[in-house]
Amino acid sequence: MRAIRDAQLRLEFYKSESGLSKKLEKVSEILDKDISFLEKIAQDFKTKKESKAGVKGMTVEQAVRVAIIKQMYQLGYKRLYNELNDNLSYRSFIKIHEEKVPKKMTLNDNIKKISPGGWEEINKVIVKTAIELGIEEGKRVRMDSTGVESNIHYPTDGELLWDCVRVLDRIIEVVKEEYPDIEIEYHNHTTRAKRRRFKIVNTSSKEKREVAYKDLLKVSRATVEYSESCIEQLERKVRQGEIEAGVYKENLSGYLESLKTIISQTERRVLNDEKVESKDKLVSIFETHTDILAKGKRETIFGHKILLSGGESKLILDCMIERGNWSDANNFAEGIDRLKERYGYLPEEITTDGGFASKENYDYAVGEGIKKVLFTKNISSKMVELVKTSRAYKKLKKFRAGIEGCISAGREHMA
Repeated sequence: MRAIRDAQLRLEFYKSESGLSKKLEKVSEILDKDISFLEKIAQDFKTKKESKAGVKGMTVEQAVRVAIIKQMYQLGYKRLYNELNDNLSYRSFIKIHEEKVPKKMTLNDNIKKISPGGWEEINKVIVKTAIELGIEEGKRVRMDSTGVESNIHYPTDGELLWDCVRVLDRIIEVVKEEYPDIEIEYHNHTTRAKRRRFKIVNTSSKEKREVAYKDLLKVSRATVEYSESCIEQLERKVRQGEIEAGVYKENLSGYLESLKTIISQTERRVLNDEKVESKDKLVSIFETHTDILAKGKRETIFGHKILLSGGESKLILDCMIERGNWSDANNFAEGIDRLKERYGYLPEEITTDGGFASKENYDYAVGEGIKKVLFTKNISSKMVELVKTSRAYKKLKKFRAGIEGCISAGREHMA
């Protein structure tokens, strides 16, 4: 089982007095105040078959701390690896000490294991500490929603078909090299698919584009057959006890399912001239959870819509992620419920923009005991009358605007 943390105390022969070191020392104090969150995050690191053999690996605490460093200073994995080798302040914070720095792939694997629920636990620790120190009182809350992009290229049917063919061909080639005794009728169509995708992107003729699509679909269907045949062969290996064969089979099956979906949506849209609903579209084979978010005349976002609740300290008190392009008004009550569930009490004042405005939402918030509720922008005169005084209206309106700055800062940090 993965160790949660290394309890052994270390002798530090050198302690840096730099500003960076002092800053990380304060962060470390916050994380050490209550380590119960590590036990919850440890669930993300459990595997189906735990082994006592082999290398010990990173502790859960080290994985969390290295993830924090990566996000705080926006480091890519290559630079993260180099910094951990050279920077004593980072090593001390992550508690690597004199140990060898894990390779880039190991860092990647460990950070990716931390689930959204795990990050939520980390945020709870930060907010709890802020409340204890009096930095955040939780009396005033501002809410807003925004779209967060997935890390994908712009999705077109041609690009997605090409992605599937090249990835499936690559996996099949590796399987054939790993298991020479596997016999499948197979041709690598990566180059052909790449040319057809190039033709689709670079022709202005609708007829030529359709011809290229038809050939790319033909190649894609052939790849489906090769993949299905390879999966059958790998299933036999799995029954013989080949564990790695199961990993290859799982990867092939996942991408194969995506390819079948993309073939279907391409045929409907390109060949049959159908309009495919957003909910039926797959826009990435790597980030399959990605939603299509369209809001009026604004640019379409491929990612997820999130609901943020922020306090006076500019800390994000709660972040709700729901699938689909949902309406703000429909999630206002749930945003309030989540605050009550996490902190055991509700704020005295809450403000959001006009997208959340409705008489039902106002009544719900007041019924829960919130004293002042304000919806700004595009609201009827009746909704304005729900705020007792113009002074309170102006004060809350200015306070609400602060969430926009928090969102902008968050976007820069995620870029």
